[in-house]
Amino acid sequence: MKGQILAELMIAIAITAVLAAIGAQLLNVGLYSAGTSEDRQAASRLAEEIFETLRAVTFGNTTSTQGWNNLYLPPTGSGDIYTSKGSGNLYHIEIVDNNWKIISGSETVILDNGDFTRSFIIENACRDNSTAGISTTTIPCPSGSWEDPGSQKVTVTISKTGAPDFTFSQYFSRYLNESTSQENWGSNNCSSVVDATSTPTTYCNIDGKADANLNCVGFSTCFRIKQQ
Repeated sequence: MKGQILAELMIAIAITAVLAAIGAQLLNVGLYSAGTSEDRQAASRLAEEIFETLRAVTFGNTTSTQGWNNLYLPPTGSGDIYTSKGSGNLYHIEIVDNNWKIISGSETVILDNGDFTRSFIIENACRDNSTAGISTTTIPCPSGSWEDPGSQKVTVTISKTGAPDFTFSQYFSRYLNESTSQENWGSNNCSSVVDATSTPTTYCNIDGKADANLNCVGFSTCFRIKQQ
Protein backbone atom coordinates (compact mmCIF):
# COMPACT_ATOMS: atom_id res chain seq x y z
CA MET A 1 0.00 0.00 0.00
CA LYS A 2 2.78 2.39 0.92
CA GLY A 3 4.58 1.54 -2.32
CA GLN A 4 1.48 2.31 -4.34
CA ILE A 5 1.05 5.68 -2.62
CA LEU A 6 4.71 6.52 -3.26
CA ALA A 7 4.39 5.60 -6.94
CA GLU A 8 1.26 7.73 -7.30
CA LEU A 9 3.04 10.64 -5.60
CA MET A 10 5.99 10.37 -7.96
CA ILE A 11 3.66 10.30 -10.96
CA ALA A 12 1.83 13.37 -9.65
CA ILE A 13 5.13 15.20 -9.16
CA ALA A 14 6.25 14.28 -12.70
CA ILE A 15 2.98 15.48 -14.20
CA THR A 16 3.21 18.71 -12.24
CA ALA A 17 6.78 19.27 -13.48
CA VAL A 18 5.75 18.69 -17.11
CA LEU A 19 2.79 21.07 -16.80
CA ALA A 20 5.01 23.68 -15.16
CA ALA A 21 7.54 23.41 -18.00
CA ILE A 22 4.80 23.75 -20.62
CA GLY A 23 3.35 26.72 -18.74
CA ALA A 24 6.75 28.42 -18.60
CA GLN A 25 7.21 27.93 -22.35
CA LEU A 26 3.77 29.35 -23.07
CA LEU A 27 4.53 32.31 -20.80
CA ASN A 28 7.82 32.94 -22.61
CA VAL A 29 6.07 32.75 -25.98
CA GLY A 30 3.40 35.15 -24.76
CA LEU A 31 5.96 37.61 -23.42
CA TYR A 32 8.00 37.38 -26.66
CA SER A 33 4.89 37.93 -28.76
CA ALA A 34 3.94 40.93 -26.66
CA GLY A 35 7.46 42.32 -26.98
CA THR A 36 7.52 41.71 -30.73
CA SER A 37 4.14 43.40 -31.13
CA GLU A 38 5.36 46.45 -29.20
CA ASP A 39 8.55 46.54 -31.25
CA ARG A 40 6.60 46.30 -34.50
CA GLN A 41 4.37 49.20 -33.52
CA ALA A 42 7.43 51.28 -32.69
CA ALA A 43 9.09 50.26 -35.97
CA SER A 44 5.97 51.21 -37.93
CA ARG A 45 6.00 54.70 -36.39
CA LEU A 46 9.71 55.11 -37.13
CA ALA A 47 9.20 54.06 -40.76
CA GLU A 48 6.26 56.42 -41.21
CA GLU A 49 8.44 59.29 -40.00
CA ILE A 50 10.83 58.56 -42.89
CA PHE A 51 8.04 58.40 -45.48
CA GLU A 52 6.48 61.67 -44.33
CA THR A 53 9.85 63.43 -44.21
CA LEU A 54 10.78 62.22 -47.70
CA ARG A 55 7.54 63.67 -49.02
CA ALA A 56 8.60 67.02 -47.62
CA VAL A 57 12.06 66.61 -49.17
CA THR A 58 10.64 65.89 -52.64
CA PHE A 59 8.41 68.97 -52.44
CA GLY A 60 11.19 71.41 -51.60
CA ASN A 61 13.25 73.08 -54.32
CA THR A 62 16.52 74.76 -53.38
CA THR A 63 19.06 76.91 -55.19
CA SER A 64 21.03 73.80 -56.10
CA THR A 65 18.43 71.23 -57.05
CA GLN A 66 14.75 70.42 -57.42
CA GLY A 67 13.22 68.48 -54.55
CA TRP A 68 12.53 65.33 -56.56
CA ASN A 69 16.18 65.08 -57.56
CA ASN A 70 17.17 64.53 -53.94
CA LEU A 71 15.28 61.25 -54.09
CA TYR A 72 16.04 60.38 -57.71
CA LEU A 73 19.74 61.31 -57.50
CA PRO A 74 20.49 60.74 -53.80
CA PRO A 75 21.57 62.00 -51.47
CA THR A 76 21.91 65.64 -52.59
CA GLY A 77 20.41 65.71 -56.07
CA SER A 78 23.75 65.06 -57.77
CA GLY A 79 24.18 61.32 -57.17
CA ASP A 80 24.15 58.62 -59.80
CA ILE A 81 20.84 57.32 -61.09
CA TYR A 82 21.97 53.72 -60.54
CA THR A 83 25.06 53.44 -58.33
CA SER A 84 23.66 55.72 -55.60
CA LYS A 85 20.71 53.39 -55.02
CA GLY A 86 19.97 49.82 -54.03
CA SER A 87 20.78 47.65 -51.03
CA GLY A 88 24.40 48.84 -50.88
CA ASN A 89 23.43 52.47 -50.27
CA LEU A 90 21.83 53.08 -46.87
CA TYR A 91 20.41 56.50 -46.02
CA HIS A 92 18.77 58.32 -43.15
CA ILE A 93 17.32 61.80 -42.57
CA GLU A 94 18.86 64.68 -40.65
CA ILE A 95 18.05 68.36 -40.17
CA VAL A 96 20.79 70.48 -41.77
CA ASP A 97 20.47 74.28 -41.73
CA ASN A 98 16.80 73.94 -40.73
CA ASN A 99 16.06 71.69 -43.71
CA TRP A 100 15.50 67.96 -43.99
CA LYS A 101 18.40 66.29 -45.79
CA ILE A 102 19.09 62.76 -47.00
CA ILE A 103 22.34 61.58 -45.41
CA SER A 104 24.37 58.45 -46.15
CA GLY A 105 24.41 55.66 -43.54
CA SER A 106 22.05 54.47 -40.82
CA GLU A 107 21.02 56.12 -37.54
CA THR A 108 20.20 55.03 -33.99
CA VAL A 109 16.86 56.06 -32.50
CA ILE A 110 16.42 55.70 -28.73
CA LEU A 111 12.91 54.90 -27.51
CA ASP A 112 11.47 53.79 -24.17
CA ASN A 113 11.42 50.14 -25.28
CA GLY A 114 14.98 50.07 -26.58
CA ASP A 115 17.45 51.35 -29.15
CA PHE A 116 16.49 50.95 -32.81
CA THR A 117 18.69 51.20 -35.92
CA ARG A 118 16.92 52.88 -38.84
CA SER A 119 17.89 53.22 -42.50
CA PHE A 120 16.28 53.24 -45.93
CA ILE A 121 17.22 52.41 -49.50
CA ILE A 122 15.95 53.84 -52.79
CA GLU A 123 15.27 51.77 -55.91
CA ASN A 124 14.27 52.56 -59.47
CA ALA A 125 11.00 51.15 -60.79
CA CYS A 126 10.00 49.35 -63.97
CA ARG A 127 6.48 49.51 -65.41
CA ASP A 128 4.78 46.88 -67.50
CA ASN A 129 4.34 47.85 -71.15
CA SER A 130 0.75 46.59 -71.23
CA THR A 131 -0.67 47.58 -67.85
CA ALA A 132 1.69 50.45 -66.90
CA GLY A 133 1.76 48.97 -63.41
CA ILE A 134 5.02 48.71 -61.49
CA SER A 135 6.35 45.22 -62.17
CA THR A 136 9.82 45.11 -60.60
CA THR A 137 12.69 47.16 -59.25
CA THR A 138 15.30 45.10 -61.10
CA ILE A 139 17.41 47.37 -63.30
CA PRO A 140 17.88 47.16 -66.25
CA CYS A 141 14.20 46.51 -66.75
CA PRO A 142 13.35 43.10 -68.18
CA SER A 143 11.77 42.66 -71.58
CA GLY A 144 8.20 43.91 -71.71
CA SER A 145 8.73 46.77 -69.27
CA TRP A 146 10.28 50.23 -69.16
CA GLU A 147 12.05 52.26 -66.50
CA ASP A 148 9.93 55.03 -65.01
CA PRO A 149 12.03 57.99 -63.80
CA GLY A 150 8.93 59.41 -62.13
CA SER A 151 8.58 56.54 -59.65
CA GLN A 152 10.91 55.40 -56.89
CA LYS A 153 10.59 52.64 -54.31
CA VAL A 154 11.72 53.43 -50.75
CA THR A 155 12.24 50.58 -48.27
CA VAL A 156 12.80 51.39 -44.59
CA THR A 157 14.47 48.82 -42.34
CA ILE A 158 14.16 49.00 -38.55
CA SER A 159 16.42 46.77 -36.44
CA LYS A 160 16.67 46.07 -32.72
CA THR A 161 18.95 43.68 -30.85
CA GLY A 162 17.05 40.53 -29.91
CA ALA A 163 14.16 41.23 -32.28
CA PRO A 164 13.54 40.48 -35.96
CA ASP A 165 14.12 43.20 -38.54
CA PHE A 166 11.06 45.10 -39.71
CA THR A 167 10.80 46.41 -43.28
CA PHE A 168 8.27 48.82 -44.77
CA SER A 169 8.03 49.95 -48.40
CA GLN A 170 6.27 52.73 -50.26
CA TYR A 171 6.40 54.08 -53.81
CA PHE A 172 6.95 57.77 -54.43
CA SER A 173 5.72 59.45 -57.61
CA ARG A 174 6.81 62.68 -59.21
CA TYR A 175 3.59 64.52 -59.97
CA LEU A 176 4.34 68.19 -59.29
CA ASN A 177 4.72 70.65 -62.15
CA GLU A 178 6.39 74.03 -62.30
CA SER A 179 4.82 76.90 -64.21
CA THR A 180 6.31 80.03 -65.69
CA SER A 181 5.10 82.97 -67.72
CA GLN A 182 6.42 82.64 -71.28
CA GLU A 183 7.25 85.60 -73.48
CA ASN A 184 9.04 83.90 -76.35
CA TRP A 185 8.20 80.51 -77.86
CA GLY A 186 10.12 80.93 -81.09
CA SER A 187 13.76 81.31 -80.12
CA ASN A 188 16.10 78.54 -79.05
CA ASN A 189 17.24 78.61 -75.42
CA CYS A 190 19.08 75.29 -75.33
CA SER A 191 22.66 76.41 -74.90
CA SER A 192 22.92 75.87 -71.14
CA VAL A 193 21.41 73.85 -68.32
CA VAL A 194 18.68 75.71 -66.43
CA ASP A 195 19.04 75.66 -62.65
CA ALA A 196 16.23 74.76 -60.28
CA THR A 197 15.15 78.27 -59.31
CA SER A 198 15.55 80.20 -62.56
CA THR A 199 12.60 81.49 -64.60
CA PRO A 200 13.42 80.85 -68.28
CA THR A 201 11.25 82.33 -71.02
CA THR A 202 11.71 79.39 -73.41
CA TYR A 203 11.94 75.65 -73.02
CA CYS A 204 13.81 73.07 -75.07
CA ASN A 205 12.34 69.82 -76.23
CA ILE A 206 14.21 66.54 -76.48
CA ASP A 207 15.67 67.49 -79.87
CA GLY A 208 17.28 70.66 -78.54
CA LYS A 209 14.79 72.97 -80.25
CA ALA A 210 12.53 75.55 -78.66
CA ASP A 211 9.00 74.32 -78.01
CA ALA A 212 6.31 75.91 -80.13
CA ASN A 213 2.76 76.76 -79.12
CA LEU A 214 0.41 78.00 -81.81
CA ASN A 215 -2.15 79.00 -79.21
CA CYS A 216 0.17 81.83 -78.16
CA VAL A 217 0.08 83.59 -81.54
CA GLY A 218 -1.18 87.14 -81.19
CA PHE A 219 -0.49 87.44 -77.47
CA SER A 220 2.43 89.22 -75.86
CA THR A 221 2.62 86.78 -72.93
CA CYS A 222 1.52 83.16 -72.69
CA PHE A 223 1.18 80.84 -69.75
CA ARG A 224 2.30 77.25 -70.12
CA ILE A 225 2.78 74.35 -67.70
CA LYS A 226 5.82 72.14 -68.21
CA GLN A 227 6.84 69.01 -66.32
CA GLN A 228 9.26 69.70 -63.47
